[in-house]
Amino acid sequence: MVSRTYRFAVILSLSLAASVSLAAQQSFDKRFNARPGGHLTLDTDLGSVAIVGRDTDEVVIHADMSDSHHLEITATQNSSGVTVTGRLTRRSWLDWLDFTATHVQFTIDVPRDYPVQVQTSGGSIDVRNLTASAEGRTSGGGIRIRNVVGSINVHTSGGSISAERLNGPTELQTSSGSIDIVDSTGDLDARTSGGSIDLKSIAGRVTAVTSGGSIDAEVHTNRGVFLKSSGGTITLLLPENVRASIDAQTSGGGAHSQLPLSSTELAERSHLRGAINGGGEPIFLRTAGGSIHVEPLR
Repeated sequence: MVSRTYRFAVILSLSLAASVSLAAQQSFDKRFNARPGGHLTLDTDLGSVAIVGRDTDEVVIHADMSDSHHLEITATQNSSGVTVTGRLTRRSWLDWLDFTATHVQFTIDVPRDYPVQVQTSGGSIDVRNLTASAEGRTSGGGIRIRNVVGSINVHTSGGSISAERLNGPTELQTSSGSIDIVDSTGDLDARTSGGSIDLKSIAGRVTAVTSGGSIDAEVHTNRGVFLKSSGGTITLLLPENVRASIDAQTSGGGAHSQLPLSSTELAERSHLRGAINGGGEPIFLRTAGGSIHVEPLR
């Protein structure tokens, strides 16, 4: 019995060593001329993705892989643009062991005005320097967006989202992480089921909803504000000359405004409703787990 166990352990260790030895760093490279009116589509079973807009007329695809035998990458072009796919091909009894995990990093350069659509089942997404729309989905990583002029729609099931210098309608959603945004001038919709939301230098219509954290928002122009938290405080900073119709209510603290109300419909400890500087676009604030603070933007 001991001898059989020993032989099995030796065979297992040799198999693992052979499998790990196969996991040498390898790469994939391909490039295409970017035809006008095209877009990039990437759909991969695995891998982190970085997409960079550049002053170029090419789509340049590079991927670093820890084991090319386990992920098959293809890149093709047709009249609608460039499509990149990554499909897991490994099907062995060692699949469940972390020692044989495949690690992949895609880096893709595109023209700045080239729209992108990205989907990965296991990695982060980083998009920057575009003057076109960007869409992204990941089941297991964070998302970072920078310097994008165009519509944005991204979702992660397992990470945080950070964004800066956005100019276009933006939708951001995470099921498990925080959201941080700096400098957004388009309409913004940010939602998380498990983290805080921090918004700085926002100039468009704002919707921010969290089920598990606080909301801090610095809004420079009031085009409508909707902030809702199920488990934290809300702090909203506004210019002193802002015109707004405010409705702020909390179930777990107080509702306070350092900006004076020109008219008051309701003034209770936990509920404040009225007009600031004669009224304007609606500001709706709700939390079930903290206080609400409306303060002047300095």
